[in-house]
Amino acid sequence: MLSNLRQDSKFPTAHWAEWGNEIVKLLNLKQTSKGEHHGACPNCGGKDRFWIKEFNGEVMVNCRQCNDFKAIQEALRSQGLWPDANKMPDLARPQNKAIEWPAQGEQIMPEIEQAKETPDAETHPYLVRKNVQRHNAIIDGPDLQIPIIDVTGRRQGVQFIDEDGKKKFSFKMPVAGNFSVIGGPIRDFAYIAEGWATAASIAQATGKPVVFALNAGNIHKVVAGLREAKPDATLVVAGDNDEAGIKAAEQAFAEHGVEYILPPNEGTDFNDLWVAQGPEATRKALTVRNLLDEVFFPEDAQAQLSRNYLVKKWLGEGQMSVLYGPSNTGKSFFALDMSWHVAASQPWNGCKVQGGSVLYLATEGGNAFHNRIVALRQKYPEHKDVKLAVRPSPVNLLDPNADLEKLAKLVREVSRKHGPVRMIVVDTLSRSMAGGNENAPDDMTRFIGNVDALRQVTLAHIMIVHHSGKDKAAGARGHSSLRSATDAEIELDHDAETGIRYAIATKQRDMETGARFDFVLDVIELGQDEDGDAVTTCTIAEASAEQIEEASKPKITGKNQLLLKRCFTQLRGERVGQPNPAGAGFPEASAYWTIDEEVLRDHFKGKITGASNPNQSYTRAIDALIAGGHLVKNEGLVWFTAKDGRVKD
Repeated sequence: MLSNLRQDSKFPTAHWAEWGNEIVKLLNLKQTSKGEHHGACPNCGGKDRFWIKEFNGEVMVNCRQCNDFKAIQEALRSQGLWPDANKMPDLARPQNKAIEWPAQGEQIMPEIEQAKETPDAETHPYLVRKNVQRHNAIIDGPDLQIPIIDVTGRRQGVQFIDEDGKKKFSFKMPVAGNFSVIGGPIRDFAYIAEGWATAASIAQATGKPVVFALNAGNIHKVVAGLREAKPDATLVVAGDNDEAGIKAAEQAFAEHGVEYILPPNEGTDFNDLWVAQGPEATRKALTVRNLLDEVFFPEDAQAQLSRNYLVKKWLGEGQMSVLYGPSNTGKSFFALDMSWHVAASQPWNGCKVQGGSVLYLATEGGNAFHNRIVALRQKYPEHKDVKLAVRPSPVNLLDPNADLEKLAKLVREVSRKHGPVRMIVVDTLSRSMAGGNENAPDDMTRFIGNVDALRQVTLAHIMIVHHSGKDKAAGARGHSSLRSATDAEIELDHDAETGIRYAIATKQRDMETGARFDFVLDVIELGQDEDGDAVTTCTIAEASAEQIEEASKPKITGKNQLLLKRCFTQLRGERVGQPNPAGAGFPEASAYWTIDEEVLRDHFKGKITGASNPNQSYTRAIDALIAGGHLVKNEGLVWFTAKDGRVKD
């Protein structure tokens, strides 16, 4: 027979999670194929006639020989294997509101008194998925069992949570006003949460007691009971940010004046935030504030000295940035290299980083990013455990109902396995607007709003890779609301003649502007394709001082100067001339290609058209090139000083 475990029974409850395993172990019972455990009866001694099994979380026992449940119960109680009715609390006794709750000395729920949580050697798939400790739960085979009590502390039943997260309560367990406590006892403060995993996350993040209210509709009833039991305690509802959670939180506030807090993003609970961003972000979101907390006065002002950067001088923590430039300036290579260093927790070109996981949304380029990552792996072999997740597929950040929730879940999964995501890269804006018009204020505002929503729920820095407009001086392409909304802007451009690229921080909300990085693209050969041709990609490398000097020289602009340069290039292509000799006025021997000036003059005069005095045009052109540092003349030979004037590049 099954013992009657309700409040109107004279027999106390024997819950399987508390008593079943102990009975099996101490009586040396053997499990049968029917899910029962058989052995000698503690009452009559009948061999293999006594049986025990679990039913709805409670202990069912009997003996097929003596068939005397009451005697069996007494025999078990005498061995300390059955609860004692005399030690159960009297439900009718008045509550002493001055004492701690549950009352000291009552051994009803010893788990409630366990304020210090320690890591568990035994774990469960649900605990792993929710990234929480066991707390007051008991692991019994495939199930977690959560003890449920009433406001007096008396045990009412159990919630079962299986490996897939499916939940049920023990048979006929009353729900209204009942709950479970994590991190107790409750003295002067407690949070109230809808779900057990949410309550566990809050307890771990804050170190405060948290009441698991069983469901949203039960929150106001739990609050009412706790108000009676603990009238001096401050209660705060940590609600789920969904329709049912908000309604329950507002009802508790309306009926009992209890403040409530919601996680920042719609459709989430505090366990979602805990998994995605960890304890610091969860603790911050759970801070109870009033309106005066939103302002400060001069005597309260304090210097903010903590680090607020992701990449020092370039990117702020949790901000939005735009990296833009013309096509073929290396924007993706630049963004990927910076992302790699954040994910590797390594300084980026001399700038400190706050490392963490990075999610790179490669909306264009697709599988080419595999090659780029392989190249980075070859370039930085000393970097280990690089937490860079690349998603090479399109994304829609124009429609909030398209990919936003999926991306938030992806960030939570990456965070759970590799630590909080500190940076998200959207490469590129145009491919993530899903047909939207980047010049239209409505579309751009929607895009920015969705990026902000993703940033709010993940607390990550979001970098948008974008193109510059036709007028480079006007900045990034598209509506001006993008520049207004962004916290940092990085402009990329390049020198077509020298191949030097440069990045300049043109806008910073919280740091100085003007940071500059000059770089070149290094071609990396990865192997050969089926035709035997080299497969290559690029990585970025800091430009040398010589390369930077080369790029900083004034450009050749005059019509006749450009013609003279073309004439020199054509003659050299025809192998006219020779490497420079050694001697005074010449560079190191064979460093530059030289051509006899008279040969160059004659070729120039043959190419120029519409000039009344070709000799004079030549003289003016070569003098301007010499004055600009582009060309040198010595002992009748001339040579260009740029990189393309060298014998070997």
